Amino acid sequence: MDFFDATIYRAEVDLKKLRFIYAAIENFAAHRGRSFADLAILEVACGRGGITLPLATLGGRVTAFDINAERVEQLQTVARQRGINNLTLTVDNGYTFDGGQKYDVVIASEVFHHVLEPARLAASIRRSMTAGSLLVVTVPNGYGPWELRTRLDPLTYLLRSNWLRGRLGKRPYRLGDGSDRCQFFTRSRLHALFAEQSFRVVRAGNSDFIQSVLPGLRRIGVVARLDLAFADLLPSWAASGWYLALELTPVSPLPAH
Repeated sequence: MDFFDATIYRAEVDLKKLRFIYAAIENFAAHRGRSFADLAILEVACGRGGITLPLATLGGRVTAFDINAERVEQLQTVARQRGINNLTLTVDNGYTFDGGQKYDVVIASEVFHHVLEPARLAASIRRSMTAGSLLVVTVPNGYGPWELRTRLDPLTYLLRSNWLRGRLGKRPYRLGDGSDRCQFFTRSRLHALFAEQSFRVVRAGNSDFIQSVLPGLRRIGVVARLDLAFADLLPSWAASGWYLALELTPVSPLPAH
């Protein structure tokens, strides 16, 4: 099965993200004279497997984890049904994950804005990598069209009311449980976060402009594609989200005294 045929993604904006990830890995492998099959790949917070399953088609050694046990179990079922035998799935926490090896490529898609301690997550990911390894991150613009709409949506605040949730028989809302946005990144803050862990940006791109705010546009293919093309022309601060490919650089030793 082809990389792009293997995904559950159907929306053009998600497929654009997938194309960026594929191109970043392809460029990484080509510049090192390696094949996809030779790579050890890790995905952080794999969710329902929209990226995980395509990664497994590359033929490398793929590891993926999520904190949600139900999602991992569902993904394991799909992997078995497809006869995928180069994929290891576990229930783990991004702060404490230890796969017992170093990875050539790490993917963290739509993860960093959901955690209370992004610097801790970045440091944890770095421990699973070596100098020259590739990290691919996708994250919403914390001050872009989608995030501004979310912040101004009164329904968002209503659904977080523990008084209302109690009367509806729902568990209390708790920030940082993985379902809500805890971080609102600017590009400069995002770059600084990874620079602190010795990552440097080697490739970057914008996601979309307005279709995240008007999801109905996703169903109109030509309009969605025009929106994605327009986003590529925008300065990063105007896009709804970003894609980053980062290389872990060697850490300079401390000078001798």
